[in-house]
Amino acid sequence: MQLIVITPDKPADKEHAIVNELFKCGLDRLHLRKPSFDRDAYINYISNIIPEFHDRIVVSGCFELYHELKLGGVHLNSHFRVSPSVWKIVSDIPGNAISTSFHSWTEVIENTFPYNYVFISPVFDSISKIGYNAAIDLNAVNETRQACMVNRNYCPAIIGLGGVGMNELPILKKTGFDGAAMLGSIWQAKDPVAEMIKVLKLVNTL
Repeated sequence: MQLIVITPDKPADKEHAIVNELFKCGLDRLHLRKPSFDRDAYINYISNIIPEFHDRIVVSGCFELYHELKLGGVHLNSHFRVSPSVWKIVSDIPGNAISTSFHSWTEVIENTFPYNYVFISPVFDSISKIGYNAAIDLNAVNETRQACMVNRNYCPAIIGLGGVGMNELPILKKTGFDGAAMLGSIWQAKDPVAEMIKVLKLVNTL
């Protein structure tokens, strides 16, 4: 089961140090999502991450940094996904290094681009966003995957996002999700690194 951690929108205390420790613990993929960041802010943030972990970082903006800093991928939100100028920038990035976010199973089925994986949300009531409540039928993941295979003989990995904590991971695994993305359950924990260690131990048993 693939596990992804998303950075908080606003800076967390000792965030760079925590991210480095998360990677050391075994985190395979971090989504660097900072809506307020410009190019310099992205570069500064990544420069504070140990270089050997740069290929585990996925950026949600300034996509040209994928090649420049040898990152792990880029993530397109719904606005970027329909922007011709963005697609021009990412046109030379392989599909297996691009991911996106959807909010319905229909979007997943109708998608034609070979994304590496897609977020589907919200699968549970959000921990970090008040009022962002579960709106995805968890039992439809396998049906959706089958429909994708019929339509184009391909389905990206499906990652559940929204309200995912320790208790929700087994549910996502049981219902057929390929992985989970976590935000609030990690960053709002008293000790994010200790929480990550517990999460990784659980994931290894699923």
